[in-house]
This record gives sequence, structure tokens and C-alpha cells, in this order.
Amino acid sequence: MPFHAYGPSVDDEALLDALRQGHDRPQEPDEPFWRAPYSFMTSALYCGGRLTPATVEGVRYLVRTIGEPGFGGDDPTLRQAALWFLRDVAGVALAGVDRVAASGRDEPEVREWLAAYLREPRSVLEWTETDAPGEMLLAAARADCFDLLPEVFAAVEPLLVAPAPRLRIHAASAAAMLSRHPDLVAHWPRLLAYHLAECVSDDPHHRASMLLGAGELDGAPREWLRDPHPGVRVCAALAPALADDSEATAMLLAEATRNPAVIDMQPFEGMMALTVLPHAAAVLARGIGDVDRLLPAAIASVPYGATYLDVGEEHRTEAALCEPYLRVVFPDGLPSAATPAQRRLAAAVAQHDPAWERDLRALPPQDRYLASRAAQAWDGTFSRLRLPNDRSSWRALAQADPA
Repeated sequence: MPFHAYGPSVDDEALLDALRQGHDRPQEPDEPFWRAPYSFMTSALYCGGRLTPATVEGVRYLVRTIGEPGFGGDDPTLRQAALWFLRDVAGVALAGVDRVAASGRDEPEVREWLAAYLREPRSVLEWTETDAPGEMLLAAARADCFDLLPEVFAAVEPLLVAPAPRLRIHAASAAAMLSRHPDLVAHWPRLLAYHLAECVSDDPHHRASMLLGAGELDGAPREWLRDPHPGVRVCAALAPALADDSEATAMLLAEATRNPAVIDMQPFEGMMALTVLPHAAAVLARGIGDVDRLLPAAIASVPYGATYLDVGEEHRTEAALCEPYLRVVFPDGLPSAATPAQRRLAAAVAQHDPAWERDLRALPPQDRYLASRAAQAWDGTFSRLRLPNDRSSWRALAQADPA
């Protein structure tokens, strides 16, 4: 019997059927959160990139059904989410497959472990070193998903010409990821041409999404660096092929200084494709070694708050938006003698109250969630960069004599 991230597969297909029919439902009072059809797909079958034997069966199910005209019933976002799930699974599988570990799936010790596990299952998040045989089954699931990707592409490709623009956005993003498979790389030129052709849309959300895909396909969409919409300009400039392009860098720097919210794509709320490329703040911090040139964007980012950044090996982590800039300006922690740029950024951090707010009880109830999120993001940033988590240190540096 297959298992997913939370235990044995019992009625997996029934939950996916409910999703396909548009019957996604809220969680029942005594029911685990992952039992809602949408959560089952995104959590139990994906679980932050942990692919399981049940993931393989879920992918096969979607290959059979994703193209059905009625998929998702009256809720088009369910098919969009299913396409994003396929893209995420593909991304994990394409990141690397351990065929040696996968080959151990039929070993006696693995079969014995599985029999015991199915009797007393635990979430994969709770596995210990004693569950090493189970890791072989996860490696096998990853390999199986990798081998299914050409079939996934064949199921997704017809949706590139779907009438609904949002459906085309998600199908295009999934296809761009899938085309990294060795058997699918021949589709790159055609997919790149498709993405660029879709950028004639009057909808800036559509243009921005397709430009992210074009960048992922190694396109260099310089034409859109002068688009009238700032979010579209940012998505064009984030193309890896434009990493050394002076015009793209200058545009990103100007937008980051003028309005950090544009850099984080707030005008495009709900735009799942924004997770495709690195955050612009990280791109700028990596590409510009001149601290003085980065400083205006760094200072502008301080009051912006929490966002999601690719941070080291942790992948996408909630952090203070200014973390990439702090990493460049303070590479060795707070110095004993600071430069003018370091003192100015230290002053901005010291003056930012949400970075130091810890007594949330004094805040109105409606403000506590955002305040808590901001405090946790700053705590994580200070910890990762080994910077002091006390306001007095930042104030002292801001007031120190110049180096």
C-alpha cells in the first residue's frame, strides 16, 4: 500500500476526485487539515518537497484528468493549483534523483520496515534515523516522478491554448519547468517563443507571468524593461540572461529604491508564478558590490517588513526584506568602526520599531498577527547573519564616529 506524508493511502483517489469535481471543502472540526482535497494535494502529496509513493499515484491521476473540460467544477483555481502542484513536483524531481537508493525499494529490510510502518504510521516529518529504509522509498518515489515527467508534459501542453488566460499562465509555467527534463529540452525554443508571444496581452499580470517563464527558459526580454507597468519591468529584469545587463540592473535598483512593494509584486496578489525567480533584493545584492550604490535600496527596504527569500540551504524562508542588503553591508557582523554607509543603514534598522516589537499584548488584536510575523522575520534575519538582536547595538553603531 502506498503512503503519503501523513500515513497510509486510504482514500487518496476519492480526495483527488473531489478536487477534480470542484468539491473542495473546509476542514471538519475533528479532521486533520490535510484531509481537505486541496490541502491533501499540496501538503500530503507534496509536503514541502517530500515526494512519497502516493505522490506518484497523484501525478498519474492528474495526468489522466487535468485536461478534462470540467476539472475543478466552477472553481478555476483548483485546476490552476493542480498545475502548480505538477510544476512543484517536477522541480523536486529535476533537482536530482538517486537511482542507487531507489533501487533498494525491494530489499527485505525495506519491505519489513514498510509493513511495520503501515501498522503504526508517523508523519514523514517525524521520521528518525531508524526510518532509513523509508528514505529509500522516498528516493524511489522521486525517481518514479522524474520518469513520469514526459507524460505530465503531454497532459499539460494542450492547456497552453486554453481560452482562459489564467489557465494558460499556469500551464505555461508548468511547461517551462517540465522542459528541463532531458527528453523535453527540445521544446525550449518553441516554449520561449510562446511565452514572448503571450506578452502582447493588455493585462500586466499576464505579461509579468509570461516574462518570468521567458526568463526561466533563458530568454533575455529586454524589450519589456520599458513596459509602462513597474511590476512587468521587474519581471523582465529578473531574467537570469539579463543578470549582467546594465539597463536591467539600473531599472531594478531604481524600483527597489522607489517602492519595495513593487519589487515584491504586491500589485499582483495571488500570482503563484512569482516564486519562479529569486527575489529582486537578493539579485541586486549579489550583483552589485558597491555598498554606496546599494544603500538607497537597502534603506528603503527596512520598513517594508517580512517577505520570502531564498536564504542559503533553507530555500524560501520568511525574512526581513532587507536581509540580502544587510549581508552585503555587514559581511562580518557589526564593525567596531563603521563607514558612513554602515552608520546610515544601522540608523534605519534602529529606528524601525517593528524589528524590536516583542510585547504584542499592547497592540490591538487586529495588528498582532502582522507584528508577530515581522518580529519573527527580523529574528530569523539577525540569527542567520549573526547580527545583534538588540536595539542598543544598532543605535550605538549609528552614532559611532566614522571609520
